Amino acid sequence: MTQSSSPNRGAYDPDYYARMYRTNRFTCPARKWAERERNLLDLVRPHPEMSLLDLGCARGDATLLFAPLVGRVIGLDGEPLAIDLAWRRARDAGMQNVEFLLADARSFPDIPDASIDCAGAFDFLEHVEDGVVAGMLSEVRRVLAPGGRFVAYTPNREHWVEALKARNLILRQQPDHIAVRTPGQIRRLLIAGGFRVTRLFYPAAPYPLYRPIDVALKALPVIGIPFRFRICLEATPRGRGLRPGPGAAAGI
Repeated sequence: MTQSSSPNRGAYDPDYYARMYRTNRFTCPARKWAERERNLLDLVRPHPEMSLLDLGCARGDATLLFAPLVGRVIGLDGEPLAIDLAWRRARDAGMQNVEFLLADARSFPDIPDASIDCAGAFDFLEHVEDGVVAGMLSEVRRVLAPGGRFVAYTPNREHWVEALKARNLILRQQPDHIAVRTPGQIRRLLIAGGFRVTRLFYPAAPYPLYRPIDVALKALPVIGIPFRFRICLEATPRGRGLRPGPGAAAGI
C-alpha cells in the first residue's frame, strides 16, 4: 500500500490495521497464520548475514518475524499510519536491526544500489496494479546485491475461493485486494521486469472444511489448478545466478 500508487487508500484506515491477522475458527483459523509464517520462512531462507527488504510491510508483522533471524531488515510502505504502527511495534519488541521507510513501492532512492540480499512482497502484490508492480521490480533489480532474490507470497486467482470472490458469489472480495492474479500473470510481469522464476509452489488452503480436498488435488496437472490456494515464488534478475551461502537452493 503506497501513498501515490494505491487507488483505494480509503481502505487502509485504523480499523483495517487493527483487524489484520485476526483469527476465526472457520474464516481465519490460527493455522492460516502459522502456515503463512512457515511459507515465508521457506521462501526467504533467512540467515544472520542477510539484508532483507519487506515491500508493502503494513504494520510490520513480516518485518518483525524476520528481524531476529537476519542481519538487517527494512520494512517499506507508503501509508504513514502503517509506518507509525510498525515503528511502535518494533520499539515495543526491542528490535535494533529494523528500519521502516515511508516510500512509494515504485521508488525508494534511500536504499542504496546492490545492498539487499532478498526483497519480499508478502501479501502485497494483490494490493497494487500492474504499473506499480513493474516500477517496483525495476527498483528491486537496482537494490538487489549480486545473487539477490525476489520472493512473493500472494493469493492465487485460479483458486476456487478467489474465483467465487471475483464474481461476488457467496463470498465477497476484500476492498483492498484490487489485483489478485494468476501465476501466469505474475510470471509475465516478472519476465517483463527482467526476472526469471527459479521456484514456484502452492500451499493448500488452511480452512478445516475443505483443506483435505486442496491437499489431495492441488498437485495434479490441470485438475489441481483450482485447489492451489496461495502462490509462493522466487525469482532472480536474468543474467545473475544464485550466490552460494547459508540456505541457498538450486534454481529450477
